[in-house]
Amino acid sequence: MVKTVSPIFRKLFQAVKDPVLILNTSCQIESINDYAAQLLNINSTIKQQLPLDEHSEIQWSSFVDKIQMDMGGFCVLNVKTSDDQFRKVKLVGYYHEKKKLIFARIGLIHDEGVKKTSKVDTSVFSMINDIPHGVILTSISGEVIDLNELASNYIECEKCEIINSQHETVFNYFVDYDYCKLQYFANLMNNGRASINVSRTNRFGEELFFKLESKFNYKMSMIVTTITDETEIVKLKQQLDQQNSLNALGQMAASIAHEIRNPMTSLKGFVELLKINSTDDGYKYLSVMDSELHRMDTILSELLYLSKPKERHFEKLSFTQLVDEVVELMLPHAVHHNITLKSEQHDNYCTKIIGNDNRLKQMLINLVKNAIESMSTGGKITISIKNKDSYIQVAVKDEGAGIPDVEQKNLFKPFYTTKETGTGLGLALVKKVVEEHNGTISVESTIGYGTTFIINLPFCEKIRHTQDEDDFINYWNSRDSVKNIPVV
Repeated sequence: MVKTVSPIFRKLFQAVKDPVLILNTSCQIESINDYAAQLLNINSTIKQQLPLDEHSEIQWSSFVDKIQMDMGGFCVLNVKTSDDQFRKVKLVGYYHEKKKLIFARIGLIHDEGVKKTSKVDTSVFSMINDIPHGVILTSISGEVIDLNELASNYIECEKCEIINSQHETVFNYFVDYDYCKLQYFANLMNNGRASINVSRTNRFGEELFFKLESKFNYKMSMIVTTITDETEIVKLKQQLDQQNSLNALGQMAASIAHEIRNPMTSLKGFVELLKINSTDDGYKYLSVMDSELHRMDTILSELLYLSKPKERHFEKLSFTQLVDEVVELMLPHAVHHNITLKSEQHDNYCTKIIGNDNRLKQMLINLVKNAIESMSTGGKITISIKNKDSYIQVAVKDEGAGIPDVEQKNLFKPFYTTKETGTGLGLALVKKVVEEHNGTISVESTIGYGTTFIINLPFCEKIRHTQDEDDFINYWNSRDSVKNIPVV
């Protein structure tokens, strides 16, 4: 049942300087202020039907259906005035579900005004291409009039694809933000301005972040929307949050390492002593204890490595040899799980890099272990190596279950894991090793087909800092922190 509007509310409603009115879903006027009545040139009598032409009645019916679902929206109507003339108006409304009423702001759409705007548009449209942000211009009736080249680049679409479409179509090019989108349109309708933070993945698989700000420009009878690229700011903040997390981890790890390792050393010694005189069954259980103590020690080492920088010794390495050693080391473990493990090396590629042998091996071992754990029914793991631009590219590919998109963005965060027994440190360690070697890492995954981790590391023939290779290695080993390496 529709609730009536109180007299106090009507009095407040009249004080609003914008042309506003309240309608029920049958298009009856529950309240209208003087500005709206003058604009429409109609009698301000309450409970009268808003007089529409036949086409507008159909538009109103569709509008009501949509606004009840989305809570906000707009439509263009032809309203009959008291002198039997029709006025085209843009009605922007917000649906009050509890009262079953539509609170609306209206504005005239003059044909002459449209023509005048078209003349002004030439200068406006040329101007928006000089603005260092994406800009989208939308008519008062909700249709996209124009957008500048930067906006087109941000959403990766041609102008012809979006011009003449509805303003809300812009959101189709971003991740779905249903609730935020409704709030955005409600703010735009109620306040004449709104902003929203959105994101999208570009054709290269990179996640980009933007801020959309829209404002009604009544002088030009249009909505001006700016799109600001905030990708760098958001990613810097994410890195800062991760670094803060690692700093907290470092403080925790440093404080507990000594306390844990002392009793662990004692336990290992006693386990070895008990093994000497144990029965077969006892030896088996003691071996399990020994294995678990070793696992605890490994986890603690990973915590300490992630939490604080250590002195690193870098030297010239053969990446081919390093991969062969990892394959040889992990092959028994793979065979035990009915998995084929092999490496593929392209001919005539540069194999030399400057790096830390132990750290790079640990990086590859962690990736292979992850791949084995993802393949419960067996399959094949391939480590392929090739040159790409100034880098050695190594790809570890499995035939596992694949990783959902929603999980991929969190893979390298410390303690993030989807395994029941996982620590969430393995891939965080992998990323840290890659970054120490001035490389990059990415992941490609398809559900049901498997996952590929792709690592790019600069090869030493392309590293240019000093003329003498030994001098360069000394420079690298003496660094206080990881720095960018000049490459050609």
